[in-house]
Amino acid sequence: MNQIATVERDTQLERYDDAQPHADGLLGVIERLASNDKLDPDKFAAIVKVRADEQERLRRIEREDREDAARREWLAAFAKVQKEIGPIFRTNDNDHTKSKYADLADIERVVTPILTEHGFSTTSCPVPCDLPGHIRMRLTLGHSGGHEKIYEDDFPLDAAGSGGKVNKTPIQAKGSTQTYARRYLKASALDLAFMDDKDGNKAPAEVETISEDQVIELREMIEAAEAEESRVCEIGKIARLADMPAADFDRAMTMLRRRRDERFGR
Repeated sequence: MNQIATVERDTQLERYDDAQPHADGLLGVIERLASNDKLDPDKFAAIVKVRADEQERLRRIEREDREDAARREWLAAFAKVQKEIGPIFRTNDNDHTKSKYADLADIERVVTPILTEHGFSTTSCPVPCDLPGHIRMRLTLGHSGGHEKIYEDDFPLDAAGSGGKVNKTPIQAKGSTQTYARRYLKASALDLAFMDDKDGNKAPAEVETISEDQVIELREMIEAAEAEESRVCEIGKIARLADMPAADFDRAMTMLRRRRDERFGR
């Protein structure tokens, strides 16, 4: 820790060339320069500014290094989460459409223990929305390493049934819409796949998929190529990156490298 030297107001300043102890860092530079009564004030100000700018540059580099390390830790942990999360079963009946669906509780029951095990937490809240008749919801997926990702979308107020007839009070419509939005945002952020639970049967066995490191490598290349993860999944006909067959990994990386090189002229 830097030690700050205090100087009494009535103390005679020592000359610059005297063998006296000085403080370290920027304060030490200022103290040593100020003790030289032959130094031009403009030069003094310029030297201090250069030193201050250099220290700010070093702090910025350190900050960027920490942020990059936290981002990589987030990606590594998220790959493990996706490896462990299987399909979400639709266990609720929709009497109107005669189909099944997975509600928020179905999702939370599966994903929350896995997320917390790997250092993740999620928060959801409404934020200001300029679109009339809509609610904007924000989902923050944070990690204990310090990095977080934010997802937002606008959702129409769920005030009426499929026939258009209003069937909820304003507060009921707001609560219903927020629950609906939380479910869809979380499903999108985690790339969840859904399937019907038919007589409690387990999901069919999957082919060999890419490793956690390959998921991280793919995400980094997607970011470098300014591509959309959802589009990569669509092309590969998969619900999420972690489901990509190992045999398709090289082809996907080649496609993304080509896109990166075309966009940035490499």
